[in-house]
Amino acid sequence: MKWLLPLLVCLCLCVRVAAQDPEFPKNEFIMHLRLHSGLVTDFKSSPDLFTGGLQVVPQFTVVENRLRIGLVAGGFYTNKKVQALAGPTMSVKLKTISLKQFGSGGNINLCIDHLWGTGRQRLFGGGINVELLNFIVVGATLHRDYNLSSWWLQGSLAFRISKVKQVPHP
Repeated sequence: MKWLLPLLVCLCLCVRVAAQDPEFPKNEFIMHLRLHSGLVTDFKSSPDLFTGGLQVVPQFTVVENRLRIGLVAGGFYTNKKVQALAGPTMSVKLKTISLKQFGSGGNINLCIDHLWGTGRQRLFGGGINVELLNFIVVGATLHRDYNLSSWWLQGSLAFRISKVKQVPHP
């Protein structure tokens, strides 16, 4: 029973901090246009294949200040072919980047994807993203193609293409 009071105090503080956090706001729809490039490798043979492409990533906040889910759809170039891939994605906010008096400068989030490609690719993996000023996202990802037994290592640069929802001031 001694632990109940400290647990309640921690819970209240967490709820208060989350209520002040402007990142991943309630019911937010966000869409990014992502440019990605990297390599496809099996870590055994060489040369490794280049991959690069363009994706659209619409997401919706389902847990305020914590979780967004959505889709990834786009095209990519690898092995002298242009192909497509699509699948679900999820972003979990790890940390808000605070700029003290200026508020939030962005967030650091973990993304998890499961993507299916037109060339029998079956990718599962994720990465880390740094979202800055609610406009630009820089990220690095690692996906395992469990169908073709390869790894996809990529870097990405994304820009927000959806409108920013204006919050009315009291």
